[in-house]
Amino acid sequence: MPTIKYADYITGDDETLDGTNPATPYKTITVASIGLTGGDEVRVAKSPAASNLTGTLEFTLNSTAVVGTDTLFTSELVIGDFILGGDGNWWEVIVITDNTHATLYKKYSGATEDEVSSQKLGITSTGAAAGSTTYIQEVSASGVSAASMLKISGGWDLTGPTQDGQTYFRQMHGTFNSRYGYALYATGKSFVEIERLHFLRYYAGIYLASSSNNNTITASTCNSNGSYGIYIYASSNNIITAQICNSNNTYGIYLNSGSNNTLISPTCNSNGTYGIVISNSFNNTLTSPTCNNNNYGIYMSSGLNSTITTPTCNNNNYGIYLSNSPNSTITTPICNSNDTYGIYLTASSNNTLTSPTCNSNGSYGIYLRASFNNTITAPTCNSNDYGIYIETSSNNIVNKFSGTENITADIYILPEKHFGDFPCAKCQQFQLTTGDNRCFYEYGETYRDTVAARSTQCLKYDPNSETYYISQNFFFKAGSGVAQTLSAYIKKEAAFNGDVQGAIFFMGVKITGWTDITPTANDTYEQKSLVAAAGDITEDGVLELRIKVRGSAGNVFVDDLATA
Repeated sequence: MPTIKYADYITGDDETLDGTNPATPYKTITVASIGLTGGDEVRVAKSPAASNLTGTLEFTLNSTAVVGTDTLFTSELVIGDFILGGDGNWWEVIVITDNTHATLYKKYSGATEDEVSSQKLGITSTGAAAGSTTYIQEVSASGVSAASMLKISGGWDLTGPTQDGQTYFRQMHGTFNSRYGYALYATGKSFVEIERLHFLRYYAGIYLASSSNNNTITASTCNSNGSYGIYIYASSNNIITAQICNSNNTYGIYLNSGSNNTLISPTCNSNGTYGIVISNSFNNTLTSPTCNNNNYGIYMSSGLNSTITTPTCNNNNYGIYLSNSPNSTITTPICNSNDTYGIYLTASSNNTLTSPTCNSNGSYGIYLRASFNNTITAPTCNSNDYGIYIETSSNNIVNKFSGTENITADIYILPEKHFGDFPCAKCQQFQLTTGDNRCFYEYGETYRDTVAARSTQCLKYDPNSETYYISQNFFFKAGSGVAQTLSAYIKKEAAFNGDVQGAIFFMGVKITGWTDITPTANDTYEQKSLVAAAGDITEDGVLELRIKVRGSAGNVFVDDLATA
């Protein structure tokens, strides 16, 4: 038979009671969980029910001010109490000015709303923690497997016992600003299920450390903690569902040096620096996270192979930030109204972003720095300064770009960071226009043109440097030992002030020298040809004709490529 132990922080006793029935509970989870195993359960006494506040409240997005109408703040609240916002979340009060004016610990992240009928949260006090790293309660045992977990559950009415409430633990120090203690700590504990337990005003709400693997945490609220809402260190295969980690001083949820963790529908708003951090962690999955009103909504550093699906990261400084983090997939992110960046990638390559929405950000919708081979599909970047901004990055793909009312540029490549002649970004269906395929370079663009075409369409080179070329490759089938002549019709405008060069490559190796193929006449197509010698084509394969153009004025057009 499973063993059930009971804990009540207010009426229980770890030394004189035995925890075996609801009338004789232990005080702490620490003692109640000693010696338990898979299938066993610790049942924790519920906190008092929330109480209604007199009058109605007004909450304002991005503000800490709370204004009441017919309220009695001075008699119904004290600092350190939590009140219910119109967004359904609990917000800590740290200043009570008078009956109708109070101040929240962090900026409110819900929509501006007045006439909110609010409540004061009922809590279970654990008193003052001695220091920031004091263990308040610990998990003392592990379960056996996913089918046989040790369960620690809150919300129990021990007079029944019936589980009809929630347990909100709160630390209140004599020095009000001291948010001390690890509220619930586990090290090396696995297959533990935690539900209906919440932790407020500690240093860390829930801390899983050092191979605490295969645990599940469901619907815990970890708000207003001194550093971490939830901290998972060197632990893997944990599943965290519907967590609320708001208004923590630094981190909402922090994954460090772990892998294969799953976060489902976490809410991490109005934290001092980070909503969610993934650091030195691999193969983690985030589904539908909401990370608003932080400095960084989602921050990933030295992460690999993570999957982030439908994140909402608004009103931060950085919506989503990736640093040294390759091979991740981010699907349908919404990153609007951030102070500077919607999505920022630095030194992060081979990532896939699908259908990002990055509107009305202070400077950049999407920013790529020193990042290569990323694929961005169907981005919407409206009303930023720059829709997409690319610095010291190349060979990125941006397909089905949509962007209007960007002040400086829809897609901008920062010059003077030269990465050669090849595109920094390739875009099919620019502005969602079928056939409008473009390459963006540090020093110009190439794109399809039908007005100046010799046939129905041609490739238009629009360079902007007299020093650096922009280059395109054209491919032809090659037979082993068979010489081939590759040709193209080329036209330059009268205003063009540069030159056109051509060369043939086989197997990535240049087999002809760069040859000047600049037309001699203006506004007239001239056929230019280069010959690949039979001896240079050592096997069946593909020849590349590379045509590069430079110039600070005028355009060049290439059409009707052929081989003989």
